[in-house]
Amino acid sequence: MASKNNILDKSGKVWLGSLIVFARFYVAMAILMPLFGSVVLIFQSWVLSNILNSAFVNNISRDGLLYSISLFTCLVIIRSTIAYVQELCAIKASERIKVNVRKILYETLLVNGHVWTRNQVSGAIASSIVEQVELLDGYFRKYLPVFISAAIVPLSFSIVIFCFNKIIGLILFISIPLIPLFMALIGHGAERASSKYLDSFSWLSGFFADRIRGLMTLKLYGCAQRELSSVVRASNDLKDRTLSVLKIAFLSSAVLEFFSAMGIACIAVYVGLTFLNFIRMGNDSVNLQLGLFFLLMAPEVYQPLRQMALYYHDRASAYAAVNKIEELFCGLPVIDLATSNSIKNNKLINVDFSIDNQILISAKDLEIKDSNSNRIVINKISFNILRFDHIALTGVSGVGKTSLIESIIGLRQYDGQIRFEGCDLTHLDEAILRRKTFLVSQRPYIFQDSILENIKIAKPEASYDEILEAARLSLVLDFTENIPNGLNTILGKGGMGISRGQVQRLSIARLFLRNPDFILLDEPTAHLDQDTEKKLLKNILDFSQNKTLILITHSPFIYNNMQIIWHLIDGKINNNYENII
Repeated sequence: MASKNNILDKSGKVWLGSLIVFARFYVAMAILMPLFGSVVLIFQSWVLSNILNSAFVNNISRDGLLYSISLFTCLVIIRSTIAYVQELCAIKASERIKVNVRKILYETLLVNGHVWTRNQVSGAIASSIVEQVELLDGYFRKYLPVFISAAIVPLSFSIVIFCFNKIIGLILFISIPLIPLFMALIGHGAERASSKYLDSFSWLSGFFADRIRGLMTLKLYGCAQRELSSVVRASNDLKDRTLSVLKIAFLSSAVLEFFSAMGIACIAVYVGLTFLNFIRMGNDSVNLQLGLFFLLMAPEVYQPLRQMALYYHDRASAYAAVNKIEELFCGLPVIDLATSNSIKNNKLINVDFSIDNQILISAKDLEIKDSNSNRIVINKISFNILRFDHIALTGVSGVGKTSLIESIIGLRQYDGQIRFEGCDLTHLDEAILRRKTFLVSQRPYIFQDSILENIKIAKPEASYDEILEAARLSLVLDFTENIPNGLNTILGKGGMGISRGQVQRLSIARLFLRNPDFILLDEPTAHLDQDTEKKLLKNILDFSQNKTLILITHSPFIYNNMQIIWHLIDGKINNNYENII
């Protein structure tokens, strides 16, 4: 879990490192290519210093230097090719990792179910899957390859230079450790600042989306201006936190530039004075070729560290992003390819259910708890639902009717056992379950699109005649006939433009179009007048012949037309019709 001070703990760092499994080859290539390039760099610097020494000291002609110049050119091309391949592999590795992390987070949303999702801030979820996963890009594409190079290359170069000149080698051995030391101190501040920035960004995303959705309510109550001021304050807070992150990034770069510049300056002064015979320390002599080699290599020794400082804030941003993902999803998703593939393969098994089995749903010791209060709403009940049963489910508001039907089709967590057509619900392929069942909820979601497209979402391959018939049975045509564009009328998000009762009829049109075997309706006529309720109920019952139907209702007219009546009270099902009356 994330620590209270917003610093990523060991388990979070291990999880971040385990993401490499999605792109092992490309990550390995992105790490190894700079190391190969460093080896080439040593030969390139030596060849260049030899060319200059031969030309100015030994006075060798241009023709005599042709081989060395050709070799130098080849080494430059090889280094450029290595750099290109490294960048390409780093990009591919980062993209593969981001795609898989987004897939895992999306699957986590599906596993947690709509009940958990409904209790989260939609803007925060969107921010975690889009923006915060995107922050992993800099870590795998830039920081990780440079970090490995910074750990190996400066030390290796220093050892090579030490073999030629012990004084310059000692200068490097002393100055190089100071850079990561001060960067580590600054890095703690960078991680905290990045975490605070992501907190602010995530909160602003949810806050802004919530205010947009409730804009009409804010206007009706005269609160629009007040909320506008709140958005401005939140935006300014985000701006301040962004500048804090940038300030620390600039500070870390300045610290590195200072120490690397001091190290290079000391080497340059020593080489110059030694070459001019102003000083001599030990038996090491410096000619033009060696001096040029040291001066060419000195900046390259510090280059990986300079790059690490440049990308150090990417590390802090990635750590903060993992922290936020862990906080939002109440833990980090498990990264286990073998387990994931095994589960996927099990889910893809298409069970051939026998129609001879008359029991459609069988529940044993079913217990359901309220997702917010953890209160038991369904208490250890067992029941069977036979094929073609028509059941009216009644009870006072909040007793657990919706929780019960959502659990029956796997949309809510429960304890106990539910079997669908003889198969345990937890082992049943999601696609099979959704194909055989259909739930019309109290608050169906309407997309910002035409009425026709909102109906068609239930069966994308449906013909226009099939959609028209579904609209007729659901009485959608009764109100679209009076609209200029009819079924092509564009609705606002959430069904803005039509009434709650019309939204309910539109969702029932989806049911008629889908034509499932098992129908669950949650108060489908709650917002309809009595005449429309009677017409729609008749169409639903006619349609549900040779189908299984569970209908939640408070209407005596509806449950008087049903074969079976279940009254839910104190977490138990009461089949006694007289007690209901």
